[in-house]
This record gives sequence, C-alpha cells and structure tokens, in this order.
Amino acid sequence: MHGSEGGSVGFNHIHCALFAAHGFAAMAQHYTENNEFMTSPDIHDVPLDCIEAALLSMKQQMQPFGCGVGLFGVSRGAELALLLGQLLAEDGAEALPDAIAAHSVPEQIWGAYIVENYRKGDYDGGETRPAWSWRGSHERTLPGKLLQPERYPNPVFIAHGMEDELWDVAAAKRLVARMQEAGHPPEAHFFDYEGHTFGPGRNRELELLVDFFSRNLSSNQ
Repeated sequence: MHGSEGGSVGFNHIHCALFAAHGFAAMAQHYTENNEFMTSPDIHDVPLDCIEAALLSMKQQMQPFGCGVGLFGVSRGAELALLLGQLLAEDGAEALPDAIAAHSVPEQIWGAYIVENYRKGDYDGGETRPAWSWRGSHERTLPGKLLQPERYPNPVFIAHGMEDELWDVAAAKRLVARMQEAGHPPEAHFFDYEGHTFGPGRNRELELLVDFFSRNLSSNQ
C-alpha cells in the first residue's frame, strides 16, 4: 500500500514486481479515489473496509495452496497497515493478515492529507479531519490516537531510516518499545544514513522483507 504519493506514481507496482520476482503473488492496492496518472491524491475519509475486502479475497485465493497473506505498507500506507491489523484483530475478523510489514512508521494516527493545502504551504501534519474510517465510523480512527499494533497477534516487521526527515525516528522507536513492553516485539530494523525514502539501504530492506514474508506466509512454516 502506497503513501501520500498515490497509487498511480508506480512505487506500488515496483514493490509488487519485486515480490513477484521472489515467488509471491502480489497485488498493488490503490486505496484513494484519485486515479490521475502521476498525481498525488487526497487521503481523507478513506474506508478501510475496502482493504479488508481485498485481504479476504486474497486469503480465499491462497487458501487452496496453504499459503498465508501479508500486508505491506509504506509511510501513510504503513500507518494504514498497522491500524487495519489492530482493527481486524479487535473485531476478530476473518480477513486478518498473517503478517504485516511497514516501512517508515508513525506512532499515532494522522489526520487527512489534503494536497491543495500542502501545495499552498498550509499543511503541517495537523489536519483535524480524519484520514480513515472504519465500518462507517471515525470513532476508532481519529487523528492523534496512538496506534496499538500490539493488539495484532501475528508477526510485524518495521523498517525506519535513522535520518527520516518526515516522521521522527524517535516516534518509531517509541512504537517498537510499546510493542516490546506488551510482549509482542516486532522485527524492527533501523537503517543508518537513510531517510523517509531509502537509498542504498533499499536492497537490504528488500532482502529482510522477503525473508520475513517467506518465514511467515509459507505453506511450510
């Protein structure tokens, strides 16, 4: 799942191609309404139920092969992945993924990302309108609430750059510490000299992601 750059920019499809090259069935999930090519979309009031439906479809397709289904998100997509894992676990939902991986993570739910505000220089990350909805409600997706991925029972992978210029690495470390304290430590990797988007460290992150999903989704696990 993409970040604020949108699903049409191509990073989602590159990730799918890389996972497919390592033997995974992969699907790029475009969760925003803007389908214009190379155009960043608003992230506002996105119903997470659409991701739930996609997960359930993938699980049904993989079930005959005895394989699990994972969820991988980047930036706002990482926030979405951790939040959705928490919500599905709390609801005991059938679509619960077997593993979640997240690149560049926040520790809280952020507000809506409105492109026009960003272009005008008015966007400071403090938007009070919700980015997400769940089953027609915002009660559990309000901006400012701490993410609680420790409520998600399955394996979690987190990668974050030590020089992240958008989301402070200290927040990511607090998230990891809370999970550890709750007895559900993630596989956390902090990359020196890397920012919000990785440069040379991207190849190493891919190796770690492939290993993580291979161990946790394989029919031989």
